[in-house]
Amino acid sequence: MSLSTNIVKRPGSAMYYARIGIPPDLQRYYPSKGGKQKHRIELWKSLGTRDPKAARDLVLPVLSEWRREFAILRARREPSTTDIQAAVWAHYEGELDADLQRRATMPTGEQIDAAQHQLTRDIEAGRKPWSNDPIVQLSSAIEVLVMRSAAKMDRQRRAIQLETLREHLATGETALIHWAADDLIEREKLLVEKGSPKYREICHRLQRAQVEALERAAERDAGNWAGVPTDPDVKPVDPTMGKQFAAPGETIMELYDRFKAERYGATRPDTWNQNRGIVKLFAEYVGETSHVSVITRKAVRDWKHQLSRWPVKAGETAAFKGMSFRKVIEANATVGKPTISNTTVNKYLAAVGSFSTWLLQSDFIGSDVMAGQYLVRDKRKKNRFPFTADQLKTIFNSPLFTTCMGDDREHEPGNVAIRDWRYWIAWIGLYTGARLGEIAQMATRDLRQQDDVWIFHITENGELDDDGASIKSTKTAGSQRVVPVHSRLIELGLLDYHAAVVARGETQLFPEIKPDTRGFFSGMPSAFFNDYFRAIGVKVDRRVNFHSFRHGIADALRAAGYMDEEFGVLLGHVKASTTGKYGILPQGILSKRVEMVESVRFPIAQP
Repeated sequence: MSLSTNIVKRPGSAMYYARIGIPPDLQRYYPSKGGKQKHRIELWKSLGTRDPKAARDLVLPVLSEWRREFAILRARREPSTTDIQAAVWAHYEGELDADLQRRATMPTGEQIDAAQHQLTRDIEAGRKPWSNDPIVQLSSAIEVLVMRSAAKMDRQRRAIQLETLREHLATGETALIHWAADDLIEREKLLVEKGSPKYREICHRLQRAQVEALERAAERDAGNWAGVPTDPDVKPVDPTMGKQFAAPGETIMELYDRFKAERYGATRPDTWNQNRGIVKLFAEYVGETSHVSVITRKAVRDWKHQLSRWPVKAGETAAFKGMSFRKVIEANATVGKPTISNTTVNKYLAAVGSFSTWLLQSDFIGSDVMAGQYLVRDKRKKNRFPFTADQLKTIFNSPLFTTCMGDDREHEPGNVAIRDWRYWIAWIGLYTGARLGEIAQMATRDLRQQDDVWIFHITENGELDDDGASIKSTKTAGSQRVVPVHSRLIELGLLDYHAAVVARGETQLFPEIKPDTRGFFSGMPSAFFNDYFRAIGVKVDRRVNFHSFRHGIADALRAAGYMDEEFGVLLGHVKASTTGKYGILPQGILSKRVEMVESVRFPIAQP
C-alpha cells in the first residue's frame, strides 16, 4: 500500500484520515465495533487536517505506530499446555509466598504488649487524650486495636475470598482472577484474546490455584504447614513432558562436561566455570534430564526471549538464592533489579553456542541452532576518552602522588608518602598504556634489562594455578609484548622500588594484589582507582577511567609523529609472536621502541 493510499477522506468529511489494512493473520485481534463482520480489516485515524501536504507528514508516525503494533502482535505466541501448567503452579507458589510474607509482618504478642504499655504511658503523661467518650477512646487506642485484630482480619478476608472464589468456580465467573490472567498474558506475550475460550480456561485454572493457596493458608492458621494441593490440576510442570529421557551419561550437563574435557585448553578455567553456569541456566529452562534433542532453534529463541528479563548479578542476590531460572525471573517482578544488557545476552548465547557447535560436530544434534540468534550490537566505538591535560595535572599532583593522610584517606593532603601499587600502577599506565590487569599481575621478573635497556615484559607466562594454567592473562595472544621503561619512571624511583620488592623475596611486583575468584588481578585496583578519581574530581561519568591512560599514550605517540601501525606493538595491537611470548627483541627493534616511548611527553608539573 503506497503512502497515497494510506491517506484518505471519509465521505462527507473534509478531514484527511490515516488508513492501513490489518494483515489477515492479525485481524482476529481487532474485533469489529458493529456490522456483520466479526473483525475489522482496516484501521482508521483522523489526522486533524484538511491540508494534503500536512497530511503526508502527519501520517508517517501513525503508520509507524500501527506497524510497530503489528510487529508486537506477531512476536506473541500461542500458549502451550506446559505454559499454562507452569503459570498455574507459579501462581499457587506465589500466593503461598505472599501469605508467608504477610505473616512475617504481622505484629507479635510482644509487639502488641509493648504498644499497649506505650499507650498507657502516653495517656498517663497527657500525650494522648482519654475520657469516657468512646470516640476519644477509639481515637487514642486505634493503633493498638488494629495490631490486636490484624491476624483475625486477615483470616476473615481470606475466608470471604475463598467462599467467593468457590461460588465463581461453580458459576463460571472469572472477574476476581482477571488481574492474574492479564499479567500472565502480557508477561509471556501470549496470543490470547480477552474473553476468548482460551482466556476463560486460563482464568478457571488460575482460580483453582488461588483456591488451593487459600486452603493452605487456612491450614497454616491451624498450625499445619505440611498441606499439599488436592486439586489434580494444581501441580508443578513435569520437565520431561513430551520429551525423551537422556541416556545415562548424556544429560545436557554431562555432555557439557565432556565438551569441556575435550576443549579445556581453549580458554581459561574461570571462563569455563562461567560458561558452565550459563549452560546450566539453559538446561534448567529446557529440562536438565531431557534428551539433548530438546536443544532446538525454538528452545534457544525462547530462552533468549526470557534472558531479556534476567536480572543483573542474579547469582549474587540473596533474594534469588536457591531459585530456578524461571523462578528468578518471576521473583524479579517484585524485587525489581535491572535486567542484563544485550551485550550480556549475547555472552550467554555464546556460551550455549560454543557447546551447541560441539554437539553438532559430534552428531548429538542435527542442525545449527544458533544461526541468526544473536542480538544486533551497536558497533560504534565506545565513548571512552583520554584524560585531558588538566585532568592529568589534577591526578599526578593529588595527595596520593605527593603526600596524603594514609590508608583509606589517600585523597586528603597529609604527610604520608604512599609508594606501593597505588602509586606505581598509575604511573606505569600513563607511560606504557598497558591495561590495568596487565600491570597489576606483573611479576618481578617482568621488569628487567635487555641490552642495557630496562623493559616491561607484558606476558601470560608465569606462576601456575592448581590446574597447571597460568594465573596471568592478556586480552589476546597478540597482547603479549615488550615495552621499554620510560626514563620518567626511572627518575621517579621505579627501579629502587623493584629492587626493594626483590630483596624481600617477593615474586610479584605488587604482592599486595591477589587474583580474585575469577583469577583476575584487576578487581581491587579497578575499584580503588574509580573511587580515587571520583574523589579528586576527575571522574564524573563512565567516559573516563583507568583505561583513559591507554587512550592518552596513543594520542601522545600520534602527536610525536608516529602512525598507529608503528606504535601498535607497544599497545599489543598486533598478531601473536614469539617476541611477545618470550620477551626477547633484536637490538635494532628494541632501540626503535625506546625511541617511540621516549617521545612521549605529558604536561605534568609534579616534581
